[in-house]
Amino acid sequence: MLLTLSHSPSWPRRCHRRATHLTGSPRRGGPSGRSRTLGRTRTTPDVRGRHLTLEWSPVRPPPLRLRKTLGWGDGLALVVGIMVGSGIFRTPGIVASSVGRPALTFVAWALGGAVGLLGALVFAELATRHPHAGGKYVYARESFGRRAGFVIGWVEALTYCAAVAAIGVVCGDYLSRLLGWDPRAASITGVALIVAVTAVHLVGVRLGTMAQNLVTAAKVLALLGVLVVAAVAGSGAGWTGSLPGAPSGTALFGAMAVAFQAVIWTYYGYPDAAKVAEEMKDPDRSLPRVFLGAIASVTALYLLLNAAFVHVLPFDRIARSTLVAGDAAEAMFGPRAGAVMSGLALLVVLASLNGNLFVTPRVVFGLSRDGLGPRVLSRVNPGGTPWTALLLVALVAVLLAATGTFERLLSLAITFILVTDGFMVVVLFKLRAGRPAAPFRVPLYPLVPLLFLGTYVLLLVGALVEQPTITLTGLAALGVVALVSWLVVEEGGAASAPGHPTA
Repeated sequence: MLLTLSHSPSWPRRCHRRATHLTGSPRRGGPSGRSRTLGRTRTTPDVRGRHLTLEWSPVRPPPLRLRKTLGWGDGLALVVGIMVGSGIFRTPGIVASSVGRPALTFVAWALGGAVGLLGALVFAELATRHPHAGGKYVYARESFGRRAGFVIGWVEALTYCAAVAAIGVVCGDYLSRLLGWDPRAASITGVALIVAVTAVHLVGVRLGTMAQNLVTAAKVLALLGVLVVAAVAGSGAGWTGSLPGAPSGTALFGAMAVAFQAVIWTYYGYPDAAKVAEEMKDPDRSLPRVFLGAIASVTALYLLLNAAFVHVLPFDRIARSTLVAGDAAEAMFGPRAGAVMSGLALLVVLASLNGNLFVTPRVVFGLSRDGLGPRVLSRVNPGGTPWTALLLVALVAVLLAATGTFERLLSLAITFILVTDGFMVVVLFKLRAGRPAAPFRVPLYPLVPLLFLGTYVLLLVGALVEQPTITLTGLAALGVVALVSWLVVEEGGAASAPGHPTA
């Protein structure tokens, strides 16, 4: 038997085998032998005296991708739920004591929203250029290679694991207060909540999304209820006057800088929309709406909440308060303030916990899918959840929550965020230079990204001045991770591994 083999140039490759002559005993690769094609071995049929054409079209496994199940409303609920955390309960007092005047507190909060808008515009273009799971590390990899992606991705994953642990402990504290449990058991309660929320997400993306939508809606409605009660019960006590010794002249710039540093982190969380870009329906349109809608909604909510606090409490009391929302609740609700405040705070931080447990595994999943982590962490269950990555994130968060070591990581988080987010502006410049066209383009380019980068550089300098040890430790940690990347990551590897398991 004479066997001829030809290949068509396009994929899928078609292998045409034609038996044309009878030659006696089969040869290797002949009709009764073994033929090897594209790395696979198969047995061809025995053909005797017949003209036969066999056509084989191997099916290449498609790259593993997360399902597109999220609409822009789901993305908005996810990001707003992450952004609005317990910081809004504590930060107003810091801002008021720093600037000393009611009007300037609103200036500080408005500036925070403006910087958040600059960052949202930058991330909206990056996310629509590369709508894949993982967010920042994807953009770093596409612009500066796999080692840069490794550094950005794993630093962010570890930081967010610490955030999940911290939020879990805070949730446990508020739940213990609400139910009258021993506050010393907050860590245990927090671990239980992390496990419970993880179980919800293991079921599937839809259940996790529904839970996030419900908790975020309940949180926003509760905060709007506070606004209504404040408008009715308040007397406008804090709108006038200023603190004794309120800063003025050149001292005012330093005071505004302190207030701004406190404010800017209460707005943080909008980049998390990029982590779920792969799961967004019509990402070119949905992602910009999520980024900009989240910033606009949260800015309006924060300004209204500060107006409510000023309407209910004297300004000097706000400046002295370590928990302004609690003092405002006491003024509005009297003896029931403790329960009301604990319930409201639990809603706020529970939505943040759920959201962070949703987005963080996407970073680990993306890293593993691209060969920058163990391949087993790229498994996806039938519900669309990257379940092995989720279990790893939950396990690390539980260990950090149980031991309390998350506090050290969180102290480094600001340095990590300032460096990695600032680096995203450099990434954007490189992407624009190589490929100007994009589904969404930052307006007023390059002014907008330069303003964002300049703000973060100033914040990093401020952190070096105020907390030199922590900031330098964070920069050193980034250097260590970069060194590890040079040792373990090959720059020329494939961008993705298509054949990963799906269960």
